[in-house]
Amino acid sequence: MTKLNFDLLDDESAMQTIETLGKLADDNKIDWALAGGLAVILYGSDRLTKDVDIIASKKLPLQSEGILVQGGERYSVKTEKKVVAVDWITRNDEAKRFYQQALKDAVTIQQTPILTPEWLVILKYIAGRFKDQEDGVFLLSKKGLVDRRKIKEMIIDVGSVETWAAFKSGLERWYNLADGKAANVKEGYIDS
Repeated sequence: MTKLNFDLLDDESAMQTIETLGKLADDNKIDWALAGGLAVILYGSDRLTKDVDIIASKKLPLQSEGILVQGGERYSVKTEKKVVAVDWITRNDEAKRFYQQALKDAVTIQQTPILTPEWLVILKYIAGRFKDQEDGVFLLSKKGLVDRRKIKEMIIDVGSVETWAAFKSGLERWYNLADGKAANVKEGYIDS
C-alpha cells in the first residue's frame, strides 16, 4: 500500500489544487469558496497548513477518502509535486445556515472565491479548535480587516439575538486577545 504524503502545503500545489477543484465545481454548478488556513494565509497570516478547506453547496463527483463529521467529504488531489488533502465542507448540522450564508457572501480574490474575514472569524469560532482561535484572533488583530459590528449583525441575521448572546462572551475574549488586552475574569457569584 502506497503511503500518501500530506506534508506542509507549498504555494504551487495549493494553487493547482484550487484550480482543479474550482473548475470541477464550476463545471458541475457547485458554489464553493476557499476557507480554513489557506484563506487566513491569503488575508496575511504566515501560518502553515497541510490541506485545503473549501465550503460548498454540494459534494463533488470525486472518490471520497472519508466523510467529514460535520458534513462533507475528504478528497485527495494529485498535483505536480504532491497529493493534497482537501476537506470539502457541506455541513449537515446545526451550523449549516451559517455556512450557507458565508458561501453566499464570499468575495473573489485573485480569481478565487474566498470567505470574507468576518465569516472566517464566525466559522472558526463555530469550529472551536485551538488553531481556529489562533486564526480568528489573527484576523481580528489586523487593523481594518474585520468589522466587529458586522460580525454581530451577521450572527443575529442568520441566527437570532439569542444566538448572538451565546457567541458574545467568547468572541469578546477573542477581541481582547486580538487587541492585546488582558481578559478580566469576573466571577458571577452572589454571596448568600
